[in-house]
Amino acid sequence: MRGGSGRRLWRRAAVAAWLAALAVAPARPAAAVDDDAVARLGRTRWTHGNAVRVLVYPEESWQARLELVERAQHHVFISTFSWHEDRFGDLFREHLARIVQARRQSNPDFKVYCLVDATARGTFDSSFRQLEEAGAVVRSFNRQSWGVGPLYDPRMHDKMIVVDGRWAIVGGRNFADEYFDPQRWWLDLEVEIEGEAVWDLQLNFLKAWQVSDLFGNANRFFMSEEAARHAIATLWTTGRLPNGRSPLDRYLTADYFPPAAGMPGGRPVAVLYDSPLVRRRAATTDLVVEMVRSARAEVDLMTPFPNFPADLTEALAAAAARGVRVRIFVNSEESALRRGPFLWAGLPTLIELIGDGVEVWAWSGNGQIAEILAETACEPRAVPPVALHGKLVRVDDDLAIVHSSNFNIRSTYYNTEAGVVVRDAAFNAELESLLDGLISLRDLRLDCGERIDDVTIGHVVEKLGPDDVPRLREILGNRQGWVDELGLLW
Repeated sequence: MRGGSGRRLWRRAAVAAWLAALAVAPARPAAAVDDDAVARLGRTRWTHGNAVRVLVYPEESWQARLELVERAQHHVFISTFSWHEDRFGDLFREHLARIVQARRQSNPDFKVYCLVDATARGTFDSSFRQLEEAGAVVRSFNRQSWGVGPLYDPRMHDKMIVVDGRWAIVGGRNFADEYFDPQRWWLDLEVEIEGEAVWDLQLNFLKAWQVSDLFGNANRFFMSEEAARHAIATLWTTGRLPNGRSPLDRYLTADYFPPAAGMPGGRPVAVLYDSPLVRRRAATTDLVVEMVRSARAEVDLMTPFPNFPADLTEALAAAAARGVRVRIFVNSEESALRRGPFLWAGLPTLIELIGDGVEVWAWSGNGQIAEILAETACEPRAVPPVALHGKLVRVDDDLAIVHSSNFNIRSTYYNTEAGVVVRDAAFNAELESLLDGLISLRDLRLDCGERIDDVTIGHVVEKLGPDDVPRLREILGNRQGWVDELGLLW
């Protein structure tokens, strides 16, 4: 199917498969946000028959990554916001380099593409030399080139791994120690997928890859920002550049988009991808706002950076006012991932939501966790994370989003982001159970079996109420106007 006629047949077959998948969508009882609304607001489509697994603990996520790339026979595509020079960042680079070397011995066409944001610390430097020497191609997204600065301020904030067009991991984890070190880990969430949804993730990756190629050469020097944005938007929406050429055609083969072998699972999944070069506002945020507005009973939202757009804050407050149980999971000042402006920026939102009757659960972790682990050798999975970095939204009993987006102002207007929305009661219940489990750890004691006496961790999460507002206002100080003015940056 590498020839022209084979390629045309493959395209027709792919389109037919997509249409057929949409046509056989199973009937469901009425929901707060129906499938058509999800597709319209999220600028996406539903895929069906996917196998989906939530990755929560650092050990399982790390192992899933290793196994996923080991499975690759044709290609590996990776995008990430940051890839640090630390233990786990280096380990994965080395692991991937060995796989590239081994596969290319029997298949010289084996491809590994890595796309890393240029603005993040510890990325796109000499640490990738081993990977490139093995045969991988590494590009820096939105870097300065040919004496011309980056096209725009936004960052590539999505995180995904796609293998052979069949399997993928998408969510909030970068390649760094804090995501995988079981002795001092950030709680994050990812979804491992097998099925047709992988095609959609891969297509978005390839578009971003081509955008980086377009502006990584001399073309950028001769293009105005307006012309560059037009070229990118045209490519994203039509698959072609304004001159009619399509840099995606060479990938539209069964090698890159293999037909699904049966139905690996039963879960409907829609891929959510946002790029400020394509749309000025993230479709994911629009969908989240509508989900909250339509919620009948429950809304849960987790993010480490809760400086929400005004319409999302208003929707959360309105949901609480009409009797919906609304819970927001964030970090306290002790566990804040970033200090200074990053902490201050979210405080006005939290103060407002607390006043509107929203449950705000603040994770404090515990500074003693690492010491307790070292002294007791307790099972790491029994010990809570030191901070929250996960990004999720669940509404009522069947609709849930796991994403790289923080659902905040920066993610809405300035970042590329990727994630999935899943329509499935069991998937939704699994996330609800996770959140309920966090709340249950208000006063935690570790049971390390017969090895040592129980260890008291103490207060790791607290529900913030009106009595906490003065303390939050004190932390914010006189920065309210400054936060409002610079809120887009955080």
